Amino acid sequence: MALGRRILAWHCPHAHSSLLGVALLTAFSLGGQDPIAKAKRTFSLEPDVKTFAVWRYIPRWNSAILVGYDTNFSSGLILYTIDRDGRREEMMFTLQDGARINAYNIAASPKGEIAIVGSALTANIQDRTFVARIAADRTQQVITRTWPYCPKVVTFAPDGSLWTIGNLKSKEGIGDIPGHYLRRFDPSGKMLASTTVRARGWHSDEISFLSASRDRVGWFTTDGEYIEFSLDGSEIARYDGPDGENARDITGVALSEENDVVAGHFGKGKAQFVALDRETHRWLPAALPAGYAPTWAWVLGFDGTTMVTYSEMGILHRLRMD
Repeated sequence: MALGRRILAWHCPHAHSSLLGVALLTAFSLGGQDPIAKAKRTFSLEPDVKTFAVWRYIPRWNSAILVGYDTNFSSGLILYTIDRDGRREEMMFTLQDGARINAYNIAASPKGEIAIVGSALTANIQDRTFVARIAADRTQQVITRTWPYCPKVVTFAPDGSLWTIGNLKSKEGIGDIPGHYLRRFDPSGKMLASTTVRARGWHSDEISFLSASRDRVGWFTTDGEYIEFSLDGSEIARYDGPDGENARDITGVALSEENDVVAGHFGKGKAQFVALDRETHRWLPAALPAGYAPTWAWVLGFDGTTMVTYSEMGILHRLRMD
C-alpha cells in the first residue's frame, strides 16, 4: 500500500469529455411547480466555492469538505478534497500487488478521514471487494476485504463507524444474489453488524445516496424509496420519492445535520430542489433566493445546514436552509 500527498490551491484540471450525470443536466428553468404544494423550506445564498474543476465522477460534500476521486479503473486512484476556500488537496490511493481499482463511492468524516468502497482486480486474483478507511493525516489506511459482500455506497455515522449498503455476489462471482444488505464497520475495519434491508428492487447500486445526520442515517434507493435508520441500524421510517418521477431523475439526495432532507429533482422541463415533509410524506419545492435558478440541480451534500450544489462549471453554490 502506498500513500502520497500534495496540496494545491485553485487547481485547474483539464475538462473531461464525459461527466457522470452532469452531462445529462442541460439548462432547464424553474417552473411548472405543483400549485398545491407550497414551499415549506427556504434557502438563502452563502459565498460560492470556486474550484475551476470539472469532474468525471460526481464528488460529495461531507461536513466541511468536498471529497472525490479520479483516474478510476487504474492501479492508482487520485483522491482529492476541496475546502470552503477552494483549497485543494490530493493524494494517491493504491492497493497491494498493483491491483486495478474500481471505486464505487466515497465519503469524508467530520475529522477529515476518507472512506472508499470498491473492487480490486489483479492478474492472479478474481475481482474482490473492499472497504478502505484513510486517516485524516493520510499516513495510514485500513483495508477490509468484504467479498462476497459488494458495498456500493458508504457514509460516516456520527459515532465514527462506517455504514455501507450493497449486495452479495454468488459463489461463482458472476451474478448478484437478490437483496439489500447494510453492514457497519468500526475504525479498525471490524464488521459491527449485518442487516438485510427490505427495499424495492433486487439489488443495490452506487447511484443510490447514503448520508448521515447527528442522530440517523438516510438512504435514497435506486428504486425511489427514502429509508431512515437509527444509529443502531433499526429502521425509523420510509417514504416514497418525489411524485411522478423516475428515481434516475433524482440528481442527488442529502441529509443535513438537523435532519432536513433535500433532493435535486430533474425532469418535465425543469430543475429544482425538493424537501421532504415527513408529516405529509410529500416532497415540496424549496423556495430559492430571488434571481437564483439552477441550470443543474445536483445536490452534493450538506455543510451543517448549508446545502452544497454544483450548477456551473467549477463553481459550488452554497444555500443555507432557513
